[in-house]
Amino acid sequence: MSHYGCQMRKLNSIRILRAVAATTVIVHHVMITNGTAFGAFRVDIFFVLSGFVIALALSAGTITLREFVVSRVARIVPLYWLMTLVVFCGAIVRPDLFNSTTANVVELFKSLFFIPYTKESGQLFPMLFVGWTLNYEILFYVVTAVALLLMRERRFAFIALALGTLYFAALAAHSSFALGRFLAEDRVLEFPIGFVTWYVWKRGVRVPATLALPGALAMYVLMTYAEWALPGSSPLVRNGVPTFTLLMCALSLEESIRDNRATRALMYIGDASYATYLSHPFVVESMRKLLPKVVHGFNIRAPLGAVLAVIGATCVGCVFYRFVDRPLFKFARRTLDTRSRSRVPLPSSANPLAAERTE
Repeated sequence: MSHYGCQMRKLNSIRILRAVAATTVIVHHVMITNGTAFGAFRVDIFFVLSGFVIALALSAGTITLREFVVSRVARIVPLYWLMTLVVFCGAIVRPDLFNSTTANVVELFKSLFFIPYTKESGQLFPMLFVGWTLNYEILFYVVTAVALLLMRERRFAFIALALGTLYFAALAAHSSFALGRFLAEDRVLEFPIGFVTWYVWKRGVRVPATLALPGALAMYVLMTYAEWALPGSSPLVRNGVPTFTLLMCALSLEESIRDNRATRALMYIGDASYATYLSHPFVVESMRKLLPKVVHGFNIRAPLGAVLAVIGATCVGCVFYRFVDRPLFKFARRTLDTRSRSRVPLPSSANPLAAERTE
């Protein structure tokens, strides 16, 4: 196993933080049905995490361009395509269940190939609406792949500069086109925050153990409060910067994590976060629109209904990970690179939404 692989296996704090972020995603989409905003910052956690783990991968110096591309495609594409096709077919059979999503072939193509477009609602959502975050992940991966192709040194600086150039150029252009609006979102600069986190962590900087857990909780509460108090402010400032502190606190707790049922459960939920992320909209919407027709009196907006929705979506995500996501990833990996066993693979956890423990 590579040095990088060894490092990743030790970072159980990352897996647990991913579980927290994935659960926050579910809570966000449950509460938004009640008109309550909570948890939008979970996206920022994922983006900073992604930057951190990619920095960790590149710093090992063992990842080739081919390995990087094969691993990312195998990890991201199969499950996303499957779930997008489910939405497309569902919009044909039961369009009343899919809000603003229509069975449009052009939009299907754009969704499958991570091309931003504006929906009828005016939002930059693909067919599977949660896939908008994957569009940013793919942008980050494309820039990283270019860095692997062109650069031997200073790759981090190249990636950060490229993302910054795209952002500021789009901002200056004031474009109303989908791509311009997509690039003018300052969340693209959160990936380099992950680089900074990795650099500080690599230098041995740690938050004292007595302050790490309170500090992490404080950052979570701060981002929750800022979401309500400063709804129009920059996500980069409101969430990206506090996520740096949150991640540093989590990493500083690494040696304090004990091997017990609770931590193993949290780490498995973290491993299943990608499957949960893509499948939870189906669970939440089914419990909101269909379950009340079967279970008299059920209301996802009620406290008990919301709790059951979060638990249900988490359980479905874990099952989906075990029986669909993981087999798909392994099959795609073998198909794309038959020589992968003789190579040093990039762990799938390079995407914090797409972790797998078999890296």
